[in-house]
Amino acid sequence: MSRLPQAAQPAAAGPAAAKPAMSATVKGLIAMALSMALFVTNDTFLKLSIREIPLGEALGLRSFLAGIVLFVLIVRGGDLPALRYAFHPRVVMRSTLDTLTTFVYVAALAVMAIASSTTIYMATPLITTALAVPMLGEKVGWRSWCAIVVGFCGAVIVTRPDPSTFEAIAILPLLAALFGAIRDVSTRGIGREIPGTVVGFSGTLVLCATATVFVAWESWKLPPVAVMAYIVASGVAFAGGTLCLVFAFRNAPVASVSPLRYLLVFGALVSGYFVFGDLPDAWTTVGMVLVVGAGLYAVHREHEKSRAARRAAAGASGLGAAAPGCRPAAACAPARD
Repeated sequence: MSRLPQAAQPAAAGPAAAKPAMSATVKGLIAMALSMALFVTNDTFLKLSIREIPLGEALGLRSFLAGIVLFVLIVRGGDLPALRYAFHPRVVMRSTLDTLTTFVYVAALAVMAIASSTTIYMATPLITTALAVPMLGEKVGWRSWCAIVVGFCGAVIVTRPDPSTFEAIAILPLLAALFGAIRDVSTRGIGREIPGTVVGFSGTLVLCATATVFVAWESWKLPPVAVMAYIVASGVAFAGGTLCLVFAFRNAPVASVSPLRYLLVFGALVSGYFVFGDLPDAWTTVGMVLVVGAGLYAVHREHEKSRAARRAAAGASGLGAAAPGCRPAAACAPARD
């Protein structure tokens, strides 16, 4: 009589047992956190450098170094044939908007506390959601509109609209957030056949070209060794942050990594205190809480809608039982925004 096959016995746990591989989502989360740290580092060194040299010169040098890093990555990735897309109309439009965003934001960074300028600029995702309605025809429900209004109110609080304390320069990061939102919406029209490194490289070309125009108004000079070190550190941090950001969104769900974007505000607070001696006052703190809270809620709503849509699609196609804890029909219907 033949012997029945026996179930395989689990391997004994011990030092020799192989450790489970880190999931792609965890790697994406780590990359997102690292990206935010690198972007804060970029802002910090850029703010230090523009204390000593003109704004256009600092951005031109930073972008030139970042462009070299991106070009090397294009070559190593075998994407040289795709370089022709760097001059595609949609890519050039996106690069132009990115250049405008960068100049306006860094102009604010030069004179404002890093935490305040960063907080106001973090209204960008909320403005992007609002612009997606007229520009992309997307639907935004009342809950998301409430989050947009609350976040915008938080940004306004940080700008201090009181005539006795208002500084016109505080409008700059809000303008940068608007330009950045238009840039992000326009990015949707760029085909997936164009590598992200090529899009980034196009941005450095436009930024460098724009920076040279500032020669007419600025007196450029050879940066001191310390300032050049700041520029190099800023360029490396900017390129590294961009690469980590791309890695994060390619390896983890957007709803999982997006909340970590607001680590940028925390990093700006730390940098502002330890490097520049800045401490936010009560009103700035209130504005920060509103902007970050509204942003996190908006991300949560997108996550809920995406999850409900997946459940509804699975139920409609008859792909098995409903998710645990999900009752049929109404319970699995798409979430109302």
